[in-house]
Amino acid sequence: MTFSSLPFLLLFLPSVVIAYFAVGITGRLLSRQKVDGQAIASNPLLPLQNFVLLIASLFFYAWGEPIYVVLLIGASVVAWAGGCLMKWLKQRNKGKMELLVMIVTIVLLILSLCVFKYLGFFIGNINQVPFIQLPVVNFSLPIGISFYTFQILSYIIDLHLGRIGLQRNPLRLMLYVSLFPQLIAGPIVRYQTIESELGSRHSSIKDIKEGTYRFIIGLSKKVLIADNVALLSDAIYNIYRNSLSADPTVYDCVGTSALWLASMAYTMQIYYDFSGYSDMAIGLGRIFGFHFPENFNHPYVSHSVSEFWRRWHISLSSWFRDYVYFPLGGSRCSKIRRTMNIMVVWMLTGLWHGASWNFVLWGVFFGIILMIEKAFFDYNGKKNFNSILGWAYCFIIVNTSWVLFHIENFSFLHKVFHRMFCWSSTDWTRLMAENSDIVQTVGLLPIAFILSLPTLNKLWTSKNRYVVLLRDLAAVVAFLLCFVYIISSSFHPFIYFRF
Repeated sequence: MTFSSLPFLLLFLPSVVIAYFAVGITGRLLSRQKVDGQAIASNPLLPLQNFVLLIASLFFYAWGEPIYVVLLIGASVVAWAGGCLMKWLKQRNKGKMELLVMIVTIVLLILSLCVFKYLGFFIGNINQVPFIQLPVVNFSLPIGISFYTFQILSYIIDLHLGRIGLQRNPLRLMLYVSLFPQLIAGPIVRYQTIESELGSRHSSIKDIKEGTYRFIIGLSKKVLIADNVALLSDAIYNIYRNSLSADPTVYDCVGTSALWLASMAYTMQIYYDFSGYSDMAIGLGRIFGFHFPENFNHPYVSHSVSEFWRRWHISLSSWFRDYVYFPLGGSRCSKIRRTMNIMVVWMLTGLWHGASWNFVLWGVFFGIILMIEKAFFDYNGKKNFNSILGWAYCFIIVNTSWVLFHIENFSFLHKVFHRMFCWSSTDWTRLMAENSDIVQTVGLLPIAFILSLPTLNKLWTSKNRYVVLLRDLAAVVAFLLCFVYIISSSFHPFIYFRF
């Protein structure tokens, strides 16, 4: 079940919202009391509302992963038990034992992630060594395992460091881990972000309205933009892939300009797909009284790759910064050590995205670029890129990196890169005749790029009543268009579901 599917929009979400707020309204009516002559309504039924969200979240996950919901529950239980034991040992001044329990808990969680996500990859590579043949093990990847594992790890580490308090209620901790708005594809919400809201929160009319509006923005990004520009990139790559198995003199019409167009289409697709999901997650969380962190901040206006990663998938980059890069020593060490720290972080970042060598190379690619920037362009903040040249450099680097990210087959990847950087003409007439999606969607690219810029922010955040009315009307129209498109179009899953 995805946020852009009819079962979610017509059945699941309305049912959860009705049940959740019915319980909340009942609780406030039952507990209404007067303080200084004014009616104050608390909510003693918040634990029941939490239970509604927990059951809904487990059902949401089980819809697509009926078996692996046991793994999700098991990971939550391990985190709860490990946290309780750590707290008990710390109160008795048994620091070494508490540290050992934390390490064991972390190892169990990472081991679970490695077994289900990376075991087949590792065995496959080991079997390439002569005279070694291990039995092949292939598990289907549990959806969202990278996201919820990192959330649990942040809870365990922050508990050890004293940044948060122990969550003694196992159901409340399980709700944090499994909360359906951000369960599948983030953002990675740290426990300290919603620690207080798990036990005390209130959804106002303003929260519900702004959450709904944010959800519609995300749905529109996904359905109206991401799914359509995907048709453009898929069409060009598929035509080029087919041409490689045919007679190039007869069939091949994909040249350098066409492949750059495909790469730019995917650049827009992955942004609107993933930021759209994050918007929907943040909006849904707001409806239920949770305030999730922002995950994107107009990354395509960046003037350096360092800036790009402060704007793209913020929850992941900040997670690796705080829990890997800083503990390794960060940049406050020798140049050699700093270089090693950067490469370790980015190799892990690449592997986090998938068990494939193209993701590892993608991470190494960014690690090298960031080392170059730190060495030559950002030394103590005195050397910066020229704004226009910096933006062009960053956009080309990022656009190229998405090709490496997107294409897992190395043979095809090599041919794509070779043709992108070694000029070859494109037969646009034949190319467009091969697939009508190219003609129908190419005009969406400049619109997608313009909308990725922060130019409309001031307009849409204006308090002018006419702007507010126009914004509300646009949201209704956008939702109706999304609904029509979902009914009439083929299914496109979220890119980050596989991570």
